[in-house]
Amino acid sequence: MKKSIFARTYSGIIITVLLILVIAYAVTSIFAQSLYYANKIANARIASLEVEALLNDEELSFSEFMYKMDDLAIETGGRIVVFDENNSVIYGGRSADWNSQGSEQIPNPNVFLPEDAVKLGKGESKVYEYSEHVGEASMYTFAERLSNGMLVLVAIRVESISEAVSVMKRMLMLVMLAACLIAFIAAYVISRNISRPLSNLNKIAREIGRLNFGIRYEGKRQDEIGDLGRTLNNLSDKLEKNIDGLQAELEKEKNLQSLRRQFTAQASHEMQTPIAIINSYLEAIEDGMVEDEAELEEYFKVIREENDKMSTMVRSMLDISQIESGTFTIKREEFDIYGLLEPACEKFKTLAENQSIVFSHDEIPQSCFMVYGDEQRLEQVLANFISNAYKHADGGKVELNFKEIKEDDMVQLPRGRYKAGIRISVFNEGSSIREEDMPYIWESFYKANTNTGRKGTGLGLAISRSILQMHYYAYGAQNINGGVEFWFEASGRPE
Repeated sequence: MKKSIFARTYSGIIITVLLILVIAYAVTSIFAQSLYYANKIANARIASLEVEALLNDEELSFSEFMYKMDDLAIETGGRIVVFDENNSVIYGGRSADWNSQGSEQIPNPNVFLPEDAVKLGKGESKVYEYSEHVGEASMYTFAERLSNGMLVLVAIRVESISEAVSVMKRMLMLVMLAACLIAFIAAYVISRNISRPLSNLNKIAREIGRLNFGIRYEGKRQDEIGDLGRTLNNLSDKLEKNIDGLQAELEKEKNLQSLRRQFTAQASHEMQTPIAIINSYLEAIEDGMVEDEAELEEYFKVIREENDKMSTMVRSMLDISQIESGTFTIKREEFDIYGLLEPACEKFKTLAENQSIVFSHDEIPQSCFMVYGDEQRLEQVLANFISNAYKHADGGKVELNFKEIKEDDMVQLPRGRYKAGIRISVFNEGSSIREEDMPYIWESFYKANTNTGRKGTGLGLAISRSILQMHYYAYGAQNINGGVEFWFEASGRPE
């Protein structure tokens, strides 16, 4: 049967206290009288030594001697009788033990002199038992022959010992009753003090098991229970954080799967368009419908453009597949970044004229700036940034800017032997990116979400992010001056 911790603690304390009290009472009942007797005999021996000291004190007068002997008898709690070498009484004195019983006359001192006590040699002592009734001791007498030949007797009534032990037992019974009462109250308080917080902690643990993290331990205890409560709070916080993170990841994965499906549908549609155009143009050429040389050249130009679109889409799909599988690699070598920027500027300047976009860039210096990286992949990143800017410029302005910067001005410290860097940014006029979309623009298939209202596969920025991360380059995007800026920083050195 299940038993609560309160019941176990309470019963355990009560049983322990009762057991201690019973043992204490039993020990007192069994050993108290003998211990008390032993203590009285020890006191009698001490009294005998003090009598000898008084007898040897020559400065004491007889009255002072008698006075001190009376005090010693009272202090000892028995009758003291002193005999000389001839066994004649020199002090038969008084005894508070006898007088306290209302005796009007002190018994004859010779009553306390055992027959063989006179035979004791100097320095010898003995304890005698005196009985008024057969089988029942009524008095103990300690006899000692001093070194000066005096015989000292100290008589102790058994009734005084028994009465003292009886009083002790009665006091112990009262103490036991009081202790039991206190134990019951203390056990209840202690048990509640232990069981209540543990019950609350158990409730909190059950709620955590139900994934309810709202209930927390609010106690201020600085003991093991308080430590356990705070540990449960920490566990609750970590579980809540991990579960929220897992749910977010699951939701993200769910959205990613949805975006993949949308991307597949959109990619299929976008692939069908150039294929259809290429097929129709080739059929027209095969059927001899195009005879003019200039018109034929225009047909080939369109076919090349549509083929380039499909090639770009296929390469992007291969890159993102390698990134997700962990097989995407880069080949690093030192090269002049300006040697990459110059042809890119010429290429996109021509494209800008065809799309009615105003493209401008900073003047490319005659000097070199050497970076260590994959030139072809970084060119891919730059092309992705500029192509993305063209798609969103809406016939406006696109700017390519680059600036050599010192180590202290870089977002991320340069790696390896380099102590400087170059910041490359692409700005386009047009609509800004919604703040709620900003954290996701680097994710794969982001632009496949038709709710964004933007065209494209949504792979370019995801591929660019992976390339820049593999180079350990800082990168980012921000809404500024009526448009959007994408940037990255490359570590390098000027020459």
